[in-house]
Amino acid sequence: MKSLLLHDRLIVRFLALLALVTALFLLTWTASYWFLPEGLLRGRTGAAALAGETAASSFLVEWLRILAINFSICLLVVIAPNLLRAGLPMGYYTASVQAIVYAVILGTNSFTFPLPEGPLPPTLAVLARSGPYEIAAYLLAATATASLARWTLHGRWPRQTLQPWEPSRGHRVSRVEWAGLVVAGMILLSANAWEAWQIITHFG
Repeated sequence: MKSLLLHDRLIVRFLALLALVTALFLLTWTASYWFLPEGLLRGRTGAAALAGETAASSFLVEWLRILAINFSICLLVVIAPNLLRAGLPMGYYTASVQAIVYAVILGTNSFTFPLPEGPLPPTLAVLARSGPYEIAAYLLAATATASLARWTLHGRWPRQTLQPWEPSRGHRVSRVEWAGLVVAGMILLSANAWEAWQIITHFG
């Protein structure tokens, strides 16, 4: 699996990470739905704190607010950590954590605007929500910037050392990887527009 996650081709890296994270996501979602209390993470995540507890005054304002949050997460939490490697690019781990947190939110109905029907059980109905597409965009951004690493961690905690890292093909981001970043941005734009529309329609 590691060889696929570090493959030279972006599509291979992305699909490998997507498959791995999807499995973790489904396991976490199922466990959260059955074993964790409803509303466990409501208002307790950074994104929830930034989004606030009320809908914006218009679709455009809500969309821009959601975009600002998601693009900040993508840049600061997913792409920037790729400057560091710990076996894998660090952004792989942080993007995966975002997926796991979203799975818990789904399974416990911890949304800022809770689902009236309660926690969502594992079902394909989740594909009508924006979250899975936001996660896919994060994973694509993480794999598209895997070559950014400047340092790598060696050894075991707490005796790890930080050493310079030089990828075999250098730190250059290829045209395909730039295209991947553009696609990730377009996915976020679309998913966030859908999320903003749902919020304004149901809670505005």
